[in-house]
Amino acid sequence: MKKRTDWLPTRLADLIEMFQNILVKIDGQAPVLGLTPAQVTRIKLICEECIAVCNYVAQARATTESLVEWRENIFYGTPTGKDAPPPPEYPTYAAVGGSFIGIITEFRELRELIVALPNYTRAIGEDLMIVAVEGAELPENETAPELKVSTEGGYQVNVAGSMQGFKAMRVDYQRSGSSQWNQAAFLIKLPGKFAITPATPGQPESGQIRAIFIDDNEPYGNYSPSYPLTISS
Repeated sequence: MKKRTDWLPTRLADLIEMFQNILVKIDGQAPVLGLTPAQVTRIKLICEECIAVCNYVAQARATTESLVEWRENIFYGTPTGKDAPPPPEYPTYAAVGGSFIGIITEFRELRELIVALPNYTRAIGEDLMIVAVEGAELPENETAPELKVSTEGGYQVNVAGSMQGFKAMRVDYQRSGSSQWNQAAFLIKLPGKFAITPATPGQPESGQIRAIFIDDNEPYGNYSPSYPLTISS
């Protein structure tokens, strides 16, 4: 298995565990690190918001499953003609302090600030779970790139994210209406930029990209989600 070098968990359950851990321990580590009260407050708010969002989505997914069961009961349940129960209702989301966008990006920035502080030690980082435990392994079946994708003129595609300790990543492209994936780029760092040649020169084109890490010249782990895009000259 690949040694884990990226600190951010890839599974939602592990992400929640990390933020819950930070909530418990940040007050004790803040004086040692020299964090300001405003920084501590912001860190806590991000942790609480992330936990709330993840839990809400989990509840909503459970409701969706219950709705399917409710539908199947109406279609095929017995006894025939019996009044059906009311459908399950989705929970209402209550933001912790007002939802805000980009909490993982902002938390990455705060984490970089923490590890750059003079009193920071790796032991503190491991205690807060903002660094990978030395020697920890990254299970292959839980490994996949997570990207932020944008486009610009000249059929250019920009991708950002974390290499998660890998030295290379392959990006594939699939045109709309096609089932074939073709290699579009081979990246050794992020962010990265590459151009896609359209099927019809000079015309805009839509499609989707996906990525997979490369380890020892072989694909490693799972493909990223597919990211739809439109490219143009």
